[in-house]
Amino acid sequence: MKKFFVLLVLGGILITGCKNGCGKKDGDQPGEDSTTYNKGERADTLTANLQADSARLRLSKDSVLTSLTKEVLTIFKDKQYTKLDSLIHPEEGVRFSPYATISADDKKFSREEFKTLVTSNKNKKITWGSFDGSGDPIILTAAEYFKKFVYDANFVAPEKFDINNFIETGNSVNNLKSKYEGSDFTESHFSGSKKNGGIDWKSVRLVFKEVGGKYYLVGVVHDQWTI
Repeated sequence: MKKFFVLLVLGGILITGCKNGCGKKDGDQPGEDSTTYNKGERADTLTANLQADSARLRLSKDSVLTSLTKEVLTIFKDKQYTKLDSLIHPEEGVRFSPYATISADDKKFSREEFKTLVTSNKNKKITWGSFDGSGDPIILTAAEYFKKFVYDANFVAPEKFDINNFIETGNSVNNLKSKYEGSDFTESHFSGSKKNGGIDWKSVRLVFKEVGGKYYLVGVVHDQWTI
């Protein structure tokens, strides 16, 4: 009977010990959260995915802006100005600036006004601002202005191109970012010649504003060396 009792006690001790320690590996700490590593790993994966999505969106936007720039500049190159109508911002219209400094004197047109400008008023001379240096008024027809202050180089195939970055700036105050806050812009650029010491460089910047996931033209800014 005593032996049987001793065996029962030993069995109870073994069972209790197994409950408390069986199945644990050497080095395991009581109460250790085995999910800690997994949570950190998931957070890292989520961050990486968000960064990848952001990069894809940026590339997608850059692709759209690049394509739109080529489309707009091709219109000016081919002088098919009426095709610009659907690309002009439906509410804000489009503003033309002959130099980097955007001012109240720059001409601004709604879609309808622009259509009239390049059709029934195509031979009408209007004031677009003032010439750098002399201060004389820029009085030109639409086609004359576009030739001098929009497409005065082969900007469809520029020497340099960038998005939301300025390639070249001159003496004129460049206030594009403040005047078109929150908008995106592209710059198509040609460097100046060695013969002229580089002062004959020129750029055209197209400013776009997003509406409902679509980008519209709100500004055409020409830039060059100024006095």
